[in-house]
Amino acid sequence: MDGHDQREHRADDGLNCPDCRLELQDYLDGTLEKKRSLSVFLHLRECAACRVEHDDLRAVFAALEALPSLEAPADFDDKILASVPYAAYQAMASLRRDRVPVFLEEQFLPVWLRARAVRLGGLVVTAAVAFAFAAGAGRGWLLAPGVAGVLPELLCRMQSAGRRLVALRRAEG
Repeated sequence: MDGHDQREHRADDGLNCPDCRLELQDYLDGTLEKKRSLSVFLHLRECAACRVEHDDLRAVFAALEALPSLEAPADFDDKILASVPYAAYQAMASLRRDRVPVFLEEQFLPVWLRARAVRLGGLVVTAAVAFAFAAGAGRGWLLAPGVAGVLPELLCRMQSAGRRLVALRRAEG
């Protein structure tokens, strides 16, 4: 044990020390959501070991901020590019797989959104809304479920079409 409080994480007990240490940089950067930030703050009030780590990290940040700003030399980019073994990179071209933009990768969309049941259920909801509108029972509030129902299928199809378009462009040259 390193002297840190090793309590189990419970909703009424706040953060445990390992979780607090993981959150310290985000806490100092001010990027935590309010509830999580409050949990870190309350833990730091009670835990001397985490508070010391927080203070040390804050001192490092302050020292880094105090360093003078330096301009890169004019030939910096050229020197970096000259140091890259471009011939070796080119020789490994066959080992690299063709990549598509990240938003076109299948894993970009959550699994639940890609699930056949979600997509089919959404289309059924959209069809029911369309029939309600056609029957004259359409109300303004029905538009939201109709759009939400078609969205999973639309996103999956647009992503698939995007992948095919990228493959066609690569095949053309």
